[in-house]
Amino acid sequence: MRKDKDFEKFNWFLKKYIYPQRVKIAFIVLLILAGSSIGNLSPFLYGKMLDSIVAFDINHLMRLIIIYFIVTVGTTILSIFEGYMGKMVSFKIVKSSQRDLFNKIVRLKASAFEKYTTGELISRLNGDSEGVVSFLLDVITSILNIFINMSISLYFVLKISIRLSSVSIFYIPASLIVTITARKSFKKLAEKRKVFNDKYFGYINEAFSNNIGIKCFRLEKKACKKYDNFISKELDIEKHSMVLSGIIQMLNTLISVISSLYIIYLSGILIKGGLLTIGTMVSFNTYINKLFASISQILGLNISKQTVSVSLDRLISLISEKSEDMEESEKKLKDEPEYVHVCNVSFKYKEDSDAVINNLSFSLDSPGFYSFVGKNGCGKSTLAKLLVKLYDVDSGYMEINGIDYKNCSIDSLRENITYIQKEDFFLNDTVYNNLSLANERASSDDIYGACRMAGLDGFIDSLPDKYDTIVGEGGSTLSSGQRQKLNIARALLKKSKILIFDETTANLDGKSEKNVISILKEISRHSIVIFISHKVSSIVQSDRIFLMENGSIVDSGTHEQLSEDNYTYRELFKYSNT
Repeated sequence: MRKDKDFEKFNWFLKKYIYPQRVKIAFIVLLILAGSSIGNLSPFLYGKMLDSIVAFDINHLMRLIIIYFIVTVGTTILSIFEGYMGKMVSFKIVKSSQRDLFNKIVRLKASAFEKYTTGELISRLNGDSEGVVSFLLDVITSILNIFINMSISLYFVLKISIRLSSVSIFYIPASLIVTITARKSFKKLAEKRKVFNDKYFGYINEAFSNNIGIKCFRLEKKACKKYDNFISKELDIEKHSMVLSGIIQMLNTLISVISSLYIIYLSGILIKGGLLTIGTMVSFNTYINKLFASISQILGLNISKQTVSVSLDRLISLISEKSEDMEESEKKLKDEPEYVHVCNVSFKYKEDSDAVINNLSFSLDSPGFYSFVGKNGCGKSTLAKLLVKLYDVDSGYMEINGIDYKNCSIDSLRENITYIQKEDFFLNDTVYNNLSLANERASSDDIYGACRMAGLDGFIDSLPDKYDTIVGEGGSTLSSGQRQKLNIARALLKKSKILIFDETTANLDGKSEKNVISILKEISRHSIVIFISHKVSSIVQSDRIFLMENGSIVDSGTHEQLSEDNYTYRELFKYSNT
């Protein structure tokens, strides 16, 4: 059963990625076969040259030397050309599989994406895909070469001496036993190494992305110590690998030495009896070693298969995850969204966890400035993610313009809804390019105007390269307030009819916050603005405020109404200044 599953996995990968390159691979195989066939003449010619020397036949020796030279040069040229072609084909196949895997990762459903650490994804994208492609190409290009080498070597071995060839009766079964014994151990070791790599890359990403936090909490020593622990664990794995490889190498060497000594001993007897010459003995020894090498290659491929099988399992498990189908439905928003209805919605991140959203209902039927408030963990940010369909609801339903979210195209939905999340999203690119991510069709005047409205124009003009200034990874060269203003400018550029802001004014000073709220109030005259905040100064001008508690909406109204009628609301902003 396990063999059938392995065959199905490898067959799937072959059809999807190897088969499209079949013509080039076939040409490479022909080059290998040609080189192998010509190259296998070398031991025979070498033996004949030795016999010519012993017989003092110089003329025949010169002819053999010329032929040997031509064979060697021809084999080398074929090998170089085959190597170049092989690397090009391998590169294309690896990058094709990595492109598909990357496309899969960026389109994973949020619930599926959260199963993996960044380290796991990087490890699978780079290491696993390269390992599988390398193995399969090795099998395809070498299997016929091995067969040719075995056939030619076996032919000459039997032709030179059947008695000497009896050494294979010992060598083949002994090598097979060693391989079968080692196979399971290598697979377990491969699984252990893959798990380690996932954790290692995850920690590296974590340490580098949180460098400021490490410095502020004086965690440099702790971070370095943890890295040293990873090195120690990797050393343990390497030791295990080296010990296992050493044992296999020792056993194979022992088998090879016993076989070689047997050949030397028997050759001595045959040469003494006049049944064998020194030249033919050298040729036989070369061909029998080629035969043994071919057998070792086959057994080695079997061991490599165990390691590659682990990588392929990891790739398939990732590819099998649910992804967002951007064209999953014919129902697209033909008109600009005018209203949103949420009815009895419940949602939890994991099946065995508590619900984050509980039987939540509300309607936004007209343009306006709507705020959602509540204690930390009450479900505000989760609700925002549900509104842009990062997650599917467990029960209840959500509608936009009368279309059920379940039947609405994700691409169409997100085209009409702008979601500015609390986590910063910036590429290591220019200010201009980061702004244009929101709307690629935006003109320079549009971008300058959005920055002016967001209160960024003065700051950007003060930069050495102005809009061409690189913001750094994650916007690291900008202050938190500047990053939030850039996010607001993005939202203005997209010009959506529904805008969702999650803690967008949290890091703004009083004056900047007031200006931003004024802008959003103006936008809310013709758009639905959904605002999530813990600052009463940001929500006081809301047309309607929804108070959330334990994943549900417990009350709604204006700031004045809730301040007067709702104790929870008053307590929430008790120490805030309006």
